Amino acid sequence: MNLDMPVHVQNMKLEDFDIIKHLGKGAYSEVVLAKNKLTGHETALKVVDKNFLIKEKKMHHACIEREVLINLRHKGIIKLFNSFEQNDKLYYSLEVLTDGNLLEYMNRHIFNDSIIKFYTAELLLILEYLHQNGLVHRDVKPENILLTKDKHLKLIDFGTVFVYDQNKIDIGNKLEEIRIQYQKQRSPSLNDFEKPQIRYCRDSSFVGTSEYLCPELIDYNVIGPQADLWALGCFIYQLYTNKTPFYSENEFELFNNISQCTWTQDQRIPDDAMDLIKILLEKDPMKRFYGDLEDSQYNYDNIKQHQFFRGINFKQIWLQDVPFVVNNTQKRNMNRIQSAFIDKNLSSHEKFEHRGMSVSKHKSDQTILQGQIDKEHGVLFMTQFSLRHASIVCQDGITSFIYINPQLNNKKTIIPLNQFTSCKLLGKGKFIVGDRNKKKYIFKQRENNVPAQQWVNVINKYIKSNHY
Repeated sequence: MNLDMPVHVQNMKLEDFDIIKHLGKGAYSEVVLAKNKLTGHETALKVVDKNFLIKEKKMHHACIEREVLINLRHKGIIKLFNSFEQNDKLYYSLEVLTDGNLLEYMNRHIFNDSIIKFYTAELLLILEYLHQNGLVHRDVKPENILLTKDKHLKLIDFGTVFVYDQNKIDIGNKLEEIRIQYQKQRSPSLNDFEKPQIRYCRDSSFVGTSEYLCPELIDYNVIGPQADLWALGCFIYQLYTNKTPFYSENEFELFNNISQCTWTQDQRIPDDAMDLIKILLEKDPMKRFYGDLEDSQYNYDNIKQHQFFRGINFKQIWLQDVPFVVNNTQKRNMNRIQSAFIDKNLSSHEKFEHRGMSVSKHKSDQTILQGQIDKEHGVLFMTQFSLRHASIVCQDGITSFIYINPQLNNKKTIIPLNQFTSCKLLGKGKFIVGDRNKKKYIFKQRENNVPAQQWVNVINKYIKSNHY
């Protein structure tokens, strides 16, 4: 495929769409809500910077994602309607999903046993469909799962898909050609070293999210459908505990935990769930199938019969209502540092005003800092800032950085301040906040309002005091 030639062109162009608003931004793309002038339908238009992809040697990711999505049809996989290329941009018209990703939903709600089993069952069916089509997703995690309006799951981000059975999908050879042509720099291969022959696995580049990587990829650079099942085990663990089983701030220690299969059996996880997690987090890839797997079928009937899924109707699950969840009001006792900070600065029901900020204390809701700031965002790669109402709030022992967008019906974004959060000063009145999804948010102080340095100081104080 020539770099100067279109990746995939249909008889559409950007002028056929009315851009409504910005929806989100990724590492090499952004998504806007657009309306098709020809049909009147709304679409999530993904805009990809082709020059950036070529420069970063990631062109194959966009090509592979398009090839996969145009051929796959499943209720749990995001739909691609059409795609086209114009100037130095690639455009993908996708179905609109504006209810956020699963990790954000987990942070806002308490998941009971019923919804965890329901979501695990939906994800298992999605993975079964991919594996039956000879594909491995390679980056299964809550951040890559969006929610429909009815709160069912939709898997996204297929740029890292890997073909492990070319007999199962007729685009397999094409994907390999794309990968070979565009991926100029691959991760080091271990072909020169002795490594075991693992059934269903093939040599693989080193891609994925660190916390969900499987041991055979770390140890031998091989991958198969077992890698997605390993990620499913991490997924179940995370739904119960809100953390991944092998997490460490030190990446060397993280990889060692995965390689040695070292993790803690959290007491919050019921026995049937723990038994399934142990099967899926088995170091030996072949034992993760929970029984023999017929080469030509890739069915997970044995896993579906596990006691964890008792009461789940797999055949009707997409027609069923998702179990009810409640808002996350789980109480955590404030630690000594957090309590001392509040008690030192505030007395009950006191409130102070200073340079556009207010500080107050109530019995169950402490607003530690609040003010107006500008947030950086982009529309078709043009950066701009717009107003947000921001605050640092402690509710039921959980401290969060919150900002509200008055232009989007006061849409609220909540970033818990804990070991997964980062914050630093950028200079010129700007600061950046990173959340556990590895997303970065850039803010700028407003005139006569809370200085950027003050936001950074308070946010970092609570990040340090909330390592739990």
